[in-house]
Amino acid sequence: MKLVVTIDVEEEGLFTGRYESRNVPVENVAHLPRLDPIFREWAITPTLLLTHPVASAERHRDLLLKLKQQWNAEIGAHLHPWNTPPLQTLPHPEPVPSELMPRELLEAKLHSLLDSIRQMGVTPTSFRMGRFDFGPKIFSLLQGASIRVDSSVAPMRRFQSGPGLLDAPSDPYFPDPEQPRRPGGSSVLEVPITILPVFPRLGAWLDRAPLPPRWASWIAMHLGSFSAQPMNTGVALLKAAARLHRRRGGQVLTIYFHSSELMPGGCPRHQTPQDVERFLARLDDFLAWLHREMPVESLTLSQLKP
Repeated sequence: MKLVVTIDVEEEGLFTGRYESRNVPVENVAHLPRLDPIFREWAITPTLLLTHPVASAERHRDLLLKLKQQWNAEIGAHLHPWNTPPLQTLPHPEPVPSELMPRELLEAKLHSLLDSIRQMGVTPTSFRMGRFDFGPKIFSLLQGASIRVDSSVAPMRRFQSGPGLLDAPSDPYFPDPEQPRRPGGSSVLEVPITILPVFPRLGAWLDRAPLPPRWASWIAMHLGSFSAQPMNTGVALLKAAARLHRRRGGQVLTIYFHSSELMPGGCPRHQTPQDVERFLARLDDFLAWLHREMPVESLTLSQLKP
């Protein structure tokens, strides 16, 4: 099985529900080297998805480029519209869903992000939308940019009021440009993060069920799915998700976490150095088990072949 490890390398403060537009701290980037022993041990070639505040912080560029070389990593783009210029006040609370943004503004933000990464000497070809807010508008813009691979789909999850289906595929696919969470004929490969319904088609049933959307979302997240994401999942459930994915014919296991989770105080669950060490130990245990059980081959997003 192919293993794709992605890291949203982003500013601090998002887990508190604040969406600051200016002067956001990015000190957590300096904690990325804590992953080095684990990545070297298990030959992980990660994809580092940078937000605009990170890519624009010149003091971190040398470190990010060093890690890119050291890990044979890929540097891609992670769009947080609320703090990516041009900044414009809209008649909606932040974070404003991408489908409610003027297309011209969203396009300008995307190109501002891509240009900030190009200033590092890197042309990004992979992308993830902030808060998994992935709809036709942003997808159509990706197809006209340098992006070849996207990873903005979270199966069995619904975020804010944006578009999305609980029954999105669990393995890479080429989306329908009009409904990016359904297979179609686009040129951009979609690589969903690995979250699986307990029963096949459960997501489709919940999507059609006569339930308030927030109830269906809660059931899908807390009762109806197995997640292979290490932040909020114990090792036993991580293993169960990986086994289920393989049993259902999954070819790619895609995990993600945030750079701020590596810094004590960077997220509510990791307030102390011991909290961060426990997270790293869980990640290490899971990767060790994967290499014994599967085995797996680590690739970056743009190394995946359809």
